[in-house]
Amino acid sequence: MKSQPSNNRNAKSFNGIIYSLLLCILPWATPKISAQPHMNANTPKVAVVLSGGGAKGFAHVGVLKVLEQEGIPIDIMVGTSMGSLIGGFYSLGYTAREIEEIVKSQDWEKVLSDNVSRNVLSKNDQVQKQKYLLSFSFSDVKSVGLPQGIIRGQNVLNIFCGLAGNLPVNANFSQLPISFACVAANLESGEEVVLKDGFFPTALFSSMAIPGFFQPCQRENLLLVDGGIVNNFPTDVAKRMGADIIVGVDIRENLKPKEELTSVDGIFNQMIGFLEQEKDSVNNSLCDIKIRPDISGYSVGSFSREAADTLVLRGERATHLVQDQIRELKQKFNLKQREYSRKYISDEKWQITDIDFTGGHNLDETFLKNKLNLELPGRYSKEQIKNAIDRLYGHGDFALVYYHLTDNANGKTLHLDITPRKVYSQRFGFKVNTNDAAALLLNVTRRNHSKTISYLSASTELSANPGVSIVTETRKRDLPTLGIEIKGKYQKYNIYEEGDKMFNAEIFHTSGDIYLYKYFWNKLNFGFGIREEYFNGDVFSKKTNDAVLMSKTDQLITNGYTYLSFDNMDHFYFPEKGTRLDAEFSLNTDFSDGSTLCPVLLFKMNNVIPVQPNMALLFDLYSRSLFNSEYPLIKTTIVGGEPYSQYFNYHLPFVGLPPVTIADRFVNIALIGIRYQVNKDQYISLLYNMMAQGNNFDHLDNFNTIGGGGVKYSINTAIGPIDLGIGYSGYHEKPTFSANLGYWF
Repeated sequence: MKSQPSNNRNAKSFNGIIYSLLLCILPWATPKISAQPHMNANTPKVAVVLSGGGAKGFAHVGVLKVLEQEGIPIDIMVGTSMGSLIGGFYSLGYTAREIEEIVKSQDWEKVLSDNVSRNVLSKNDQVQKQKYLLSFSFSDVKSVGLPQGIIRGQNVLNIFCGLAGNLPVNANFSQLPISFACVAANLESGEEVVLKDGFFPTALFSSMAIPGFFQPCQRENLLLVDGGIVNNFPTDVAKRMGADIIVGVDIRENLKPKEELTSVDGIFNQMIGFLEQEKDSVNNSLCDIKIRPDISGYSVGSFSREAADTLVLRGERATHLVQDQIRELKQKFNLKQREYSRKYISDEKWQITDIDFTGGHNLDETFLKNKLNLELPGRYSKEQIKNAIDRLYGHGDFALVYYHLTDNANGKTLHLDITPRKVYSQRFGFKVNTNDAAALLLNVTRRNHSKTISYLSASTELSANPGVSIVTETRKRDLPTLGIEIKGKYQKYNIYEEGDKMFNAEIFHTSGDIYLYKYFWNKLNFGFGIREEYFNGDVFSKKTNDAVLMSKTDQLITNGYTYLSFDNMDHFYFPEKGTRLDAEFSLNTDFSDGSTLCPVLLFKMNNVIPVQPNMALLFDLYSRSLFNSEYPLIKTTIVGGEPYSQYFNYHLPFVGLPPVTIADRFVNIALIGIRYQVNKDQYISLLYNMMAQGNNFDHLDNFNTIGGGGVKYSINTAIGPIDLGIGYSGYHEKPTFSANLGYWF
């Protein structure tokens, strides 16, 4: 032990001799190098590394804006998750200002979902979206279960495809105007995967695919998810790519105490923090300049215009705090501002001359092209292509549709990559309201257009008023759809008259329909059919002296009908504009001795007319006419209550009357109202309606009128609409109260 210092001194002397010799020899044997290790003295490579952090990544845009203003040349860009999105498009040649405009112009609620405009959905998908809270797909009975993730990426992928439309499908990211790489995680092995080539949009999506929220991305035989779980601040990747100077932008949060772990995204961030602790000290040490914007008050899910505005400014502010360091670095290494190539920036429009489809679809390509509705050849922007893909996706047979462009002799070929929808889906809906109490709706659907029966759906309602429904349809290409529907329902309800509850009613109703319909432009629907109905239970009629009488029925009714419907509303529950119209003419009979045909006309129309950005005029019309006085009593028109509490299709809503009130043979209702949007998800509506009714259309002077109105407060929530309403009508003489939580069915 005592001899060790002596040995150390001898070793130091020997090392000093060797070091002196090397200093003499190396200048002759090797090129000169700078004092900074791994740095080319002439052109040091500057890398910018952007960490993950979801919506907090808006701050990256502010940082890049200041680096541009300072004239810092960027040779390498590396990012994870949201950092890969911002950094990826900057590497293509977009300026920070352009990226800011892109970020702020997005409807992030729609982008981060698979939802497309209601107006491009098929009839069946429109109905199912407005009824069900949850939906899961599966290939066969053995694979029933939860999906890999909630969002498949339909919208976000197509936005990426448009912004990177000029980039080759198999690109080398090192050849971009700024050399680029992003980080994902291999879901099978848990290993880090650095993406440096291939299809650019799926590389970005892989890096941001948060497990559980987004479905994993299949890429080059790997199942990839958000890189934040393996390397959320990848300065080491930038170093391996040859970076001499690293500017790191870190929007991650420090580990929080238990008192602050109050949300799902907070817990998720905490878990990510655990996973990256081992790498964190190394990656932090590689930064020459580290920028940490203030992201307090915002989370990974703060995708809003207000958040974008604030976080971009905070990114700028944080960069200004290290401005002296940036300028010192620029001066020390004589960094010169450079111009980046813009050859990959998307054109205003592309000349599309051909369309090609890939993937395992089983539909005729002529039909698919008709759904796209793109006239060829033609010049189309990324927005127009996205709208065309939405029309195709809205057909309902595809899980994912996205695109890329290639050159041909006359322009561009639009290549659509199609992932078929799984054959089966399971859906769940629920509601709680003042009329039906609590109800749960369960559905299983099989959809396969290669089969004769292309659509088969079975639903059951579990409630105090249970019901079942089975629908089967066959459709080939653009031919009319032929369908059969069988349903049964047990219904309890109350009968009111002039403010008093007169009867408790019960009815069992079952029906079988065979019908044919054809959709035009996804808005206009024309159809006809034959319906056989059976009723057993209480039936009510109204005598000329307005007295309501109760009797029993056990009756079969046959009716033939034809209908026309039009719907261009942009949302079923909270439309900003549009019209929904339903008109049906039917002939009813019970084929009993002496029975006659009873013509019936039913008309419903709802209009939403925007008058200001946060205010809309509501105008509704409802009408039902029984043209034969010998009509089946069970078909008596009933009125009252809200649209979510309609028991039959001949039950008309009326604000101020409870459900239900027996009406006359001819009923006409007009409603006018103003709906004010208090904030993004809350609405207040002031409503007034009037009803004119009578039993003889030849004596309109004998029609009586009833007025009523009310106030409704509504909230658009993730689990369906919430409605709270108070109404009053002089006919009822008592205030009415109605409340609903959940989707209507």
